[in-house]
Amino acid sequence: MTSIIRIPTFSTLLLLTLFGCNTVPVHVPKVKIEEPIKITNKANLAKIKFDRIGIKIKRGTIIGNYKSDALGFDGCAFLPGNIFWNQGRQLTRDLEFSDIFFEEMQAANINVIGNPDKMFAQADTSRENPSFLIGGQLEDLKLNVCMMMNAWTGRLTGLEKGEGSVRVRWQIFSVLDQKVVYETTTEGSAKLEAAIAAGSKALILDAFGNATANLAANRKFVDLLLKQKRSVADIRDIDAPVMEIESYPVWNTSITDRIDLIRNSVVTIETGLGHGSGFFITPTLIMTNFHVTENSDLLRVRLLTGRKILGEVIRRHPQRDVAIIQVERSGRIPLPIRSDPLKITEPVFAIGSPLDKSLSGTVNKGIVSKFTSNRHGLEDIQADVDIQSGNSGGVLLDSNGNVVGITYAGIGPNKEFSAGLNFFIPIMDALKKLNIAFKSNEAKS
Repeated sequence: MTSIIRIPTFSTLLLLTLFGCNTVPVHVPKVKIEEPIKITNKANLAKIKFDRIGIKIKRGTIIGNYKSDALGFDGCAFLPGNIFWNQGRQLTRDLEFSDIFFEEMQAANINVIGNPDKMFAQADTSRENPSFLIGGQLEDLKLNVCMMMNAWTGRLTGLEKGEGSVRVRWQIFSVLDQKVVYETTTEGSAKLEAAIAAGSKALILDAFGNATANLAANRKFVDLLLKQKRSVADIRDIDAPVMEIESYPVWNTSITDRIDLIRNSVVTIETGLGHGSGFFITPTLIMTNFHVTENSDLLRVRLLTGRKILGEVIRRHPQRDVAIIQVERSGRIPLPIRSDPLKITEPVFAIGSPLDKSLSGTVNKGIVSKFTSNRHGLEDIQADVDIQSGNSGGVLLDSNGNVVGITYAGIGPNKEFSAGLNFFIPIMDALKKLNIAFKSNEAKS
């Protein structure tokens, strides 16, 4: 005789119960919840996000038994036999596990993103990029379940209580480095005193929550988040409300005369989840789009030579779609900024990394078509310069190679190619929105 308990997690997970005389006792350990690590300011930690959950238990493995009194005095049905795992390996993204992970990490003051209460996660100003993705794998599961029965009819009520425990192997994946940088194992247990519907599922989820709490209490895990966040802290100085930068003399000869020098000052921004472009406005500051960085703190900056350096986002303005990244000195010259406004029909050049990072340093030419206002009421430069995905954050130059704007949007059929309706942020407005000013008046040569 067989009975199947359905636990609708992942898709539909099944626990198969076999009745018989040869019941194997299964011990459900009680796991201590470790004291949380004191974190006074979660902003000091790198951002994390739960990515996926898996189960690595062989099909047919004994995972538990039924808790019962043969005479039925405890209200539990007398069901001799063991509970077997009957689904094999599972790997998925599950909302209930994700929600529990978020709640436990938030309770421990870990800098976790993916708030389940935010229904519109695609809002431009609220999207966030994590530094680390977290994966969990259930490698051991123990259950001691009481299936309640009606004392008068002897029928099962569908309510369950009992104890459960899990062992979870965690992998911490660095978005920047594109590899697993830390692996550890924690355990958790749970107990249901009052019988509820789908009690077996609740036991697994509660035990997982306690295993998550023990991950948050893992000193090596927290130190990893602290180390990642602080890795470039020594190059940051943004306490002043106004950031003053040097002004560099604008060029007055053809852009062709120094195009190689200019291209070397344009970079590719790697977020780990995609790429965009940027350019140096000082020896250590790079201008790009907010939507390239989104809410990331740390990014990889790839120079035209292929060398990669670490950058930190220190200023951002979501509505104007601009951001500033600070990096170490790399020998790149800052591009001079032109303060005089462009004129319609004036030739302009866009440089960036369209479509693929291997196309970095691509130069395209067009003219200024008009000036228009965007949905935030901010002025845009419209030009027919050909741009593609990946050009975002790249530089727009005048015919002498001076910075006049920043690439940020374009219109094309199904994003397949540019239709000549492309939009750029005026550089002086970008600086104003970021509260950046020149130390002295722009000199011209």
